[in-house]
Amino acid sequence: MAEADLQIINTTHFLLLIGGGIVVILATFGVLTVIISLLNYEENPVKQRLYQLKGDGAFEGAGYEKPTPFDDLHELLMKVAKPVSYSLYAQNDKYKKQVKTLLTEAGLQDTEDRVLNFMAQRAAAGLLAGMVLAVVGTVFGLGNLLWTLASAIGGFMVGSLLPQFRLRSAASKRKVEIRFKLADTLDLMVVCVEAGLGLDSTIQRVAEETEKMAPEISYEFRRLNKELNAGISRIEAFQNMGQRSGVDEVRSLCAMIVQSDKMGTSVADTLRVFADDLRTKRRQRAEELASKASIKMTFPLVLFIFPPLFIVLMGPVVINAVLQFMMK
Repeated sequence: MAEADLQIINTTHFLLLIGGGIVVILATFGVLTVIISLLNYEENPVKQRLYQLKGDGAFEGAGYEKPTPFDDLHELLMKVAKPVSYSLYAQNDKYKKQVKTLLTEAGLQDTEDRVLNFMAQRAAAGLLAGMVLAVVGTVFGLGNLLWTLASAIGGFMVGSLLPQFRLRSAASKRKVEIRFKLADTLDLMVVCVEAGLGLDSTIQRVAEETEKMAPEISYEFRRLNKELNAGISRIEAFQNMGQRSGVDEVRSLCAMIVQSDKMGTSVADTLRVFADDLRTKRRQRAEELASKASIKMTFPLVLFIFPPLFIVLMGPVVINAVLQFMMK
């Protein structure tokens, strides 16, 4: 009986040793890769020019990103993560459609390669977080294999969610910017239309003028103008713009412009009425946020301001009372 127990214990220790050794090797490899990437990093003008051309792409939507010392490490992680992402995410067509929609709403390319690249980023972040937490679990779990596996799985799940949250945050932030700046853009469109420009020329001029003030709207108008120049019908181009933006106000604007174009009514009057309505909604939204501010300030007041104030005011009184009690 004792020999059987001893054999089980030795097998468990052997598995723990193998698992801990693998984790330590992977962690050491990761640290050395980062150090080597930092030491051997040199600015490559060819790579910088390629990054700049990529940022200036027709439908890229993102600005120029300067190369960093971690690009080589990122490429290595992506190569390892692509097979994992293909087995975990790429088989789900519904999720791929959801990712494509999020990329479009964030102002990024929605091609198949970009969707697969995002899934590989999720897998890479999960693997990296899983390795880090596996090392932490091994250290704090004192070599317990269950702790190591649980930490690795939990780290992979949490790490794989971070790119998803980041993409959703970027899409939400872009929607807020479009919604906030749309009314001023429509005023510029009204001025252009009343000055005698056609709708297509107005779209091109507004895209140029709003490049600094509202780059998100400028990107959408530039893409709309490219679709119109490519031969896509005006109705379909405006519908595509409304679907890409993900903003209800833009969808309503596109529907109103299409309806006005069909009925032959004045586009300037339509835009002016819609801009006034957007400005009213923006003011109401600001009033709503202002009314919520007093409620939101209650929590930091109770948690961070009242306790120190109570200590400052009541502290000397309590100390004097305690000293008087001790002297008696």
